[in-house]
Amino acid sequence: MRLWSKWKKGGTLLADVLRRRGVDPRAAAAREVFKRILDEAEAAADARLDTDPDAGAAHSRAKRWEALFFEEIRARAKAYAQAPDQG
Repeated sequence: MRLWSKWKKGGTLLADVLRRRGVDPRAAAAREVFKRILDEAEAAADARLDTDPDAGAAHSRAKRWEALFFEEIRARAKAYAQAPDQG
């Protein structure tokens, strides 16, 4: 499930966020920024799920992981788009 989510849903979200920030996602993918952002977001979501007190609350762990993953993608894509050396 995570692999599909990571590359299909996460990749689409990442491309949308980068486009809104004025970054060509195809150029970012060519520099492997896509892969790095998705890998880092996955690792951060895993870490946050382990320490998040709400992980077992209203949503299942899988749904909570997915929400954390998307939050991490958005944060990393925004940071990348705002970095002075991105191009």
